[in-house]
Amino acid sequence: MPECTICNVKIHIEVPLLLIFFAFQFSDSIRTNLIIFRTCYVTLGYNKSECALLGSTHPDNSTADLEKAVEPYAAVVNMVHSLTESFVPAITCLFIGPWSDRFGRKPVLTIPVIGYMFHFALLGVFAALETVSPWYSMLCSIPVYVTGGAASYLTVLLCYISDVTDETNRGVRMGIFEAVLALGIFLGNISSSYIFLATNYPTVFAIAATCCLLNFVFTATFIPESVANPETEGRLRGLFRITNIKDMFTTTFKPRRNYDRFIVLCCILILTIFIVAVNGDGALAFLYVREKFHWSLQQYTLYSAAHNVAWVVGTLFGTYVLHKLMKIPETFMLLVGFTSMFFGMLMMGLAIYDWEVYAASFTRALGGVLSPMVRSLVSKIVPNEEVGKVFALIVVSEALFGMAGSPTFTAIYNATISTNPAIFNFVAAGIYGVEILLAIMTICVYRVSRNEVVYQEIVDKDDSCSQSVVEDIVS
Repeated sequence: MPECTICNVKIHIEVPLLLIFFAFQFSDSIRTNLIIFRTCYVTLGYNKSECALLGSTHPDNSTADLEKAVEPYAAVVNMVHSLTESFVPAITCLFIGPWSDRFGRKPVLTIPVIGYMFHFALLGVFAALETVSPWYSMLCSIPVYVTGGAASYLTVLLCYISDVTDETNRGVRMGIFEAVLALGIFLGNISSSYIFLATNYPTVFAIAATCCLLNFVFTATFIPESVANPETEGRLRGLFRITNIKDMFTTTFKPRRNYDRFIVLCCILILTIFIVAVNGDGALAFLYVREKFHWSLQQYTLYSAAHNVAWVVGTLFGTYVLHKLMKIPETFMLLVGFTSMFFGMLMMGLAIYDWEVYAASFTRALGGVLSPMVRSLVSKIVPNEEVGKVFALIVVSEALFGMAGSPTFTAIYNATISTNPAIFNFVAAGIYGVEILLAIMTICVYRVSRNEVVYQEIVDKDDSCSQSVVEDIVS
């Protein structure tokens, strides 16, 4: 097939990545809207015609009061959905990362996609049954639970990128990965509300399921296996072995030269805290702008699309211009990214007008470099044969601890919705302030570690020269 290149980097695995994240975001705000609607007239018993006005462009006082009554309950439903869909796949991911190091990446790049295809199909059926409680939407996630979900898929996708790149272009490739992910989210956001208004809930979920089908066909047909000589016998027996988990933790925590183990563990901590804040903020963004700015679904999707465009541009600018061309190392890029996120969340919390919400989003644009730079740094420290195990622990840590973000921020939002619903933005800003301190500490330790490596190389070279001179004299 013809190859696409960006910045002299071949693009192929990014195509299915674009498809599945388009499906995720295309359906996400619509699913949230469906949960709010169902909560209103099925669970809380309000009039269906009044509930249909929720999220309208010009709400009256009664609609605004109804919004305040419905949103806290709907937020709990969304929180439980987020928790359950994260926890079970995260446990599966404990086994998948080490397994893929032995048996190959491609099976894990296809099986979770099948799970999501059935997930969206079931959501379409749920949407068609108009009197069913919103809690029954949880059953639609069962295919995701049993096939590994996004945690396993992303773990192996990152391992695949590490397999097919070297240290010279890995940072850029990780940045392209993040940018394509954000592009899929952008396309999903910009199109979802318009297609929904032109069609209905089941059609939206059918389109998402079709994207997953295309992802599966493309991966199965065009994506080659990246693991050289993968094992073929005992695949099922080797999947749920406890030794997989033991190997993952042993590999991640084992002693390494100088301070490399400390740096790897710091990277895991940094990403985990980052995901806690992102999950908490992201779960409430739609509810927040509906409450404070009375935005409709269309207004929110336009904003979300603009946010994702800024994220894509910021990610590509940070990884290619700042990191690759200007040679700014990964550790300093972490400081840049977290500073961007810190000021962006402060602006979001202080926003009074619509344009300030957009300005806050643009300020956060360089936050897109955080994930690729951390993963690039880890992949340069850890040998290729260990990357799957370490990346698996990173994704599991993000998934499990990241689950704390949604209930924590939801509790804060529900407690302050009547006084100041923007409080959770300041909580997120405080978390990013802590991340800035961790980034500075990582910079200092990394510089000391690299200086010791250079010193040791000089000593080894001098010892080698001295030994050579002695041998010449003796001879």
